[in-house]
Amino acid sequence: MIRQFLLAFCLLAAALTPSLAEERIERFVSDVTVEGNGDLLVTESIQVWAEGRQIRRGILRDFPTTYHRADGSRVEVGFDVQSVMRDDLYEQFTTERMTNGVRVRIGSAGVSLNTGSHTYVIKYRTTRQIGFFKSYDELYWNATGTGWTFPIDVAEARITLPEAVPIQQSAIYTGPQGAAGKDAIIVEQKPGLIVFRTTKRLPVANGLTVAAGWQKGVVAEPTTMQRIEAILHDEPALKFAAVGGGLVIGFYLIVWLLFGRDPRRGTIIPLFGPPEGMSAAGVRFVHEMGMDDRVFSAGIVGLGVNRCLKLFDRSNGQSIQRLDGGHPADAAEKALEKSLFAKGATVPLSNSKHEVISSARSSLHRSLKDSYGDLFSNNTWAAVAGLAGSILVTVLIIAAYGESYPNDGAVIFGGVLIPLLPIMFGCSMIRSGRRLAGNRGLLQVVIGLLTLLAGVTVGIGIFGTNLGFGYAMAPAIVPYVLAAFGALGFGWLKAPSTEGRKILDQIDGFRQYLSVAEEDRLEFLNPPKKTPELFERFLPYAIALNVENSWANRFTGVLAAAGVGAAVSSWYVSNQSFTPDNVNSFADRVSDNLATTIAAAATPPGSSSSTGSFGGSSSSSDFGGGSSGGGDSGGGGGGGGGSGW
Repeated sequence: MIRQFLLAFCLLAAALTPSLAEERIERFVSDVTVEGNGDLLVTESIQVWAEGRQIRRGILRDFPTTYHRADGSRVEVGFDVQSVMRDDLYEQFTTERMTNGVRVRIGSAGVSLNTGSHTYVIKYRTTRQIGFFKSYDELYWNATGTGWTFPIDVAEARITLPEAVPIQQSAIYTGPQGAAGKDAIIVEQKPGLIVFRTTKRLPVANGLTVAAGWQKGVVAEPTTMQRIEAILHDEPALKFAAVGGGLVIGFYLIVWLLFGRDPRRGTIIPLFGPPEGMSAAGVRFVHEMGMDDRVFSAGIVGLGVNRCLKLFDRSNGQSIQRLDGGHPADAAEKALEKSLFAKGATVPLSNSKHEVISSARSSLHRSLKDSYGDLFSNNTWAAVAGLAGSILVTVLIIAAYGESYPNDGAVIFGGVLIPLLPIMFGCSMIRSGRRLAGNRGLLQVVIGLLTLLAGVTVGIGIFGTNLGFGYAMAPAIVPYVLAAFGALGFGWLKAPSTEGRKILDQIDGFRQYLSVAEEDRLEFLNPPKKTPELFERFLPYAIALNVENSWANRFTGVLAAAGVGAAVSSWYVSNQSFTPDNVNSFADRVSDNLATTIAAAATPPGSSSSTGSFGGSSSSSDFGGGSSGGGDSGGGGGGGGGSGW
């Protein structure tokens, strides 16, 4: 009876054993041959036990090809499968692109594996896996990967060098990703060869990582050109940034050389009057080669001096009133006067009359272009073309970023696009501030600089905290530079014609006279006598050329003796006393109110885990690194994992 019971028990156990057997990797051997050019020829021998659960038709081998350096930048290594065999026969396989690597699907959907042991041999070539250091070179190799869904009974890694040179240092790590277990030993070491083997079974998601270092010169380091090519390969956005950015900036420079360079200046001597027949607004328009708010301010003050209007500057606001009998200085002033008073004799300089002010500004601009537009060229077509090119390059950079960092779309859009507006605004503020006099111009330049720096800081911060401060950030800088070029291009692409240069020389000579502080320098030229009438006549031009303070300071004594208010009382009324000290604030108030009104109307592999594998100096390679001193399981090149299907 007992004998029959034992026999039945043994038969039952034998029947149950296959169904309870565990699918696993019985033996994993990574045989790495290091070639003289730095490539690795790898033969992986993976012996699995299949039970028809996960492993039904074959296995999946996942190999990472995209890594990230400590600074966040990408490294993309080469991976080329040369052959796959199962049980000494060539096996069908396909490769599938994954987010950060390649999946090798081994087997056929129409073929089921028998239960039992099967050995897969995968041969592949991979590149850019060697770390190049100051005093040694190294392979930091994740032999098995930590992504397997099966335990591994025994794992072995073999590293063969191109030459039979001594292995100077080595390291071993086992365990899950990031662990530093030591459940492996060196079973063989001789010049040009080192073999590692585990001493314990590796559970699911555990792996074997090894490192070996040798003397320099055995493996050829990449040349400078190869490193540049590798960087461009790692960061495709760099290609668009370098080529596209270079083309746009080159376009700007060529246009400037061909069309934007000013003719040579003539000899500038002080002149005691503006170019003949030119109003203060016209002088400003030609001097700046374009329209701005101070052109408008100079036009209004010019109309006042020419008895065409009276300006009221009171605590409750500013307004202008038409006067009869005045004589505008030129066609532009006449057009301004006509437009200002088209709907009434009194116009408050406030937002309530923004349509009138905007219309008057447009009329002045059109008339100035008709009168003086042939004296210079804005080359607006070039600025617009450069801006369009900048937009195209920015779109291509963002698209390339999206391919490289598919999970960081918000970071890419934010890091590239958010800073562009403050950068362009800041550059525009700097450009316009440089054309203003005194503290107001300085303040505008400072605000522009701060805005520009804020935009750049925000962009760098977004990228740095998410993608690191390495090569990944570099392409984003190019749209910043192009935005600055675009904002500034509308200014520095302007150029006077030959005739315009002559007029500018006259304006510069007149400006010298208006701004000179040492009057003794002018005496030998017989300047006109200083009188209140002379002060008043040229005040609009001083405002137009940003030298109103210098002009007023020269008349302090004359105006004090004659009564300063008498010089402007016919066209300027204020409840504040008008003195030479507040001429500048007077012009600023006119300009500021007009500006406000007009604005309203416009209503990697081998990467070092610490200081290098063996305590060596930092890597000199753009993609190599070290392992052992601070390395871990799952570090280095190779790696990945797999499962069955």
